Amino acid sequence: MIGKKGEDDMNEEQIFQQINLVRKATLKTVDGVNEDQLDKQPEGFSNTIRWNLGHIYVVQNSLIAKYGGKPIETPSRYLELFAPGTKPADWQGDVPSLDELKQKLEEQPSKLKEELNGQLNEEAAGDFLSLPTVGAILNFTLYHEGVHTGTMKALKAKTAE
Repeated sequence: MIGKKGEDDMNEEQIFQQINLVRKATLKTVDGVNEDQLDKQPEGFSNTIRWNLGHIYVVQNSLIAKYGGKPIETPSRYLELFAPGTKPADWQGDVPSLDELKQKLEEQPSKLKEELNGQLNEEAAGDFLSLPTVGAILNFTLYHEGVHTGTMKALKAKTAE
């Protein structure tokens, strides 16, 4: 057992609060972004604002599903578009609108909390960066999201020119 029951309850609540806080900051980053800006890819950037939004959603779900061993579903179309290693230049067909991406991102924290409540201290199902628990993996996704939010801030500034 990783932690004693009771001692980690506050930590779990703090992680879910952090997820909400970080997600609000991420969504605030795209305030004022128009559909045209979403797909601009300035020189020096390997992706777009739309890709970064979808990527945050996909990676958070995928890490918890694959390495946490939890049944978190991600639409297959999202995996095709936004998984690590994908890029907008390879996209074919329809892509999610800004409103759809924002809705997925807004709903994700409560869905994760509902699915993972009381399970963050469980041992990870697979090795990801030697993180020992489901909660540690979930906590890592906050760092990941922050990196991509910073990229989106830079893209927003660059594409507004």
